Amino acid sequence: MTAGALATVLLSTALALACTGEAAPDASHERTVTVSAGRDHTCAIRESGELVCWGLTYGRQTEAPSGRFRALDAGPAHTCAIRESGAIACWGYGGERGHKPAHRLAEAPDGRFRSVGVGGGHTCAVRDSGVIACWGLNDEGQAEAPEGRFRSVGAGRDHSCAVRESGAIICWGAADTGAPPGNFRSVSAGDDHSCAVRDSGGIVCWGYNGEGQADAPPGNFRSVSAGGHHSCAVRHSGVIVCWGINDEGQADAPPGNFQSVSAGGHHSCAVRDSGGIVCWGYHDEGQADAPPGNFRSVSAGGHHSCAVDESGGISCWGLNDEGQADAPPGAYRSVSAGSRHSCALRESGEVVCWGLNDEGQADAPAGAYRSVSAGSRHTCALRESGEVVCWGGTDSPLLALDAPPGRYRSLSAGDDHSCAQRESGEVVCWGPPDVMGRWADPPIQHESFRSLSAGAWHTCAVYGYGGVSCWGDNQYGQTDAYEHTVGTLYRSVSAGGRHSCALRESGEPDCWGFADHGQTDGPSGEYRSISAGTYHTCALRETGEAVCWGGRHFAVRVPADMR
Repeated sequence: MTAGALATVLLSTALALACTGEAAPDASHERTVTVSAGRDHTCAIRESGELVCWGLTYGRQTEAPSGRFRALDAGPAHTCAIRESGAIACWGYGGERGHKPAHRLAEAPDGRFRSVGVGGGHTCAVRDSGVIACWGLNDEGQAEAPEGRFRSVGAGRDHSCAVRESGAIICWGAADTGAPPGNFRSVSAGDDHSCAVRDSGGIVCWGYNGEGQADAPPGNFRSVSAGGHHSCAVRHSGVIVCWGINDEGQADAPPGNFQSVSAGGHHSCAVRDSGGIVCWGYHDEGQADAPPGNFRSVSAGGHHSCAVDESGGISCWGLNDEGQADAPPGAYRSVSAGSRHSCALRESGEVVCWGLNDEGQADAPAGAYRSVSAGSRHTCALRESGEVVCWGGTDSPLLALDAPPGRYRSLSAGDDHSCAQRESGEVVCWGPPDVMGRWADPPIQHESFRSLSAGAWHTCAVYGYGGVSCWGDNQYGQTDAYEHTVGTLYRSVSAGGRHSCALRESGEPDCWGFADHGQTDGPSGEYRSISAGTYHTCALRETGEAVCWGGRHFAVRVPADMR
């Protein structure tokens, strides 16, 4: 979230947008005036005054109104902007994900305003007269604005802070309201903490400090932005410094010189001196950055990917915090990337696993195997005899690793369940108690299946005639195969975290389900195979080239015409 003051400062410069690692801004594109990072979305104002928003839209927070605007602030699930007339428009839910919009969303008051701050379920704005108006949720007193005249206001999750015309700060609501004494240029309210820039250029933060988000570094700064549980600031030199939680890379500020910065919930965005926008955070681990070369097969895992090249060697890329991308040397037939471990089948038929082994998922038993599939906390393999063997899950007694007896053709391990096709053609699945019906056998058994894949909490298969069927958890539309594949014949399917992808007989990909990281936006073309991971997807072109997409949250993926 950004304070209203930050939005006002940002308006002073016309800027073009560009995301980290992407091409330089196109001079033919309309320039952008300001940008604001929310929880799961980002919004910007073009030079023409048009609003553009991108990211998740579960609360319709990306459905920006038409018109011309001069300032905005993006909150967790709603956004407000000031029109050129001074009137305020708000859209989206009035609170965080899971809250009903009717509980928190309120109409903006009439009048002319000069700055606005958006919080968790409330909004505050400074009128042209300097008086503050607040509306929305007030369960902690966060909408009870004090009297007086103010320069700017910032709204946090359930508290608010403002800078008086004298330079003093006052806060109200649930968080620590004991604002420090002194004169300040600006203030920014985060989830449970606040930060401000003194007239001298020093930063002071207060409130909750469980992640170090209030441990401001020394030095002279131009501006500061308090986010969810992290904070970022721009030094007078133009360098950005971030502190606090960094579980999704939101505090990994890029090098360079910047005009301003906006700290959101799980990501941050900043404006370079050159005019481009850089965004970071949300687990961009490079899992979609496939290396050059020709490959036999590719597998997309949790936040990493692995592929077998034409010589039999394995290459892995992406997150490697548990060694899941440290493939051992040797010649291999196939590889399977799991959640945080990987397994491969040597030319000799031996299974080798590496990476996280906290539940024994990387302790492959000896023997000769036809195939192997790495899940989340367990792994399964098909012996040369046709028997299925699974291992791992030592701390998960409900995982149910024992496959039904019999001889099988193929198998697939999901997060907590596994499925296999018997030599007779029948598909069987097993796993924890089937509370949600997620691991039931396919709705229609068939004499043969072309492809079988177990995802996080769902399963997909291609019947012998080429039709696709998915079953299990459908919270994000990941099992809506019929709606996306009816009338088309397919050769293979892959069930990922919360999405699914299938290859047509022509080799073209179709994906459906949750698309928060771009995992369903595959490039056109003809492919040999496809693999759906947790937040990304990989496929092999007919040439053997590996192509991956996704892995970057929509909130940090700036639209192409605004880079």
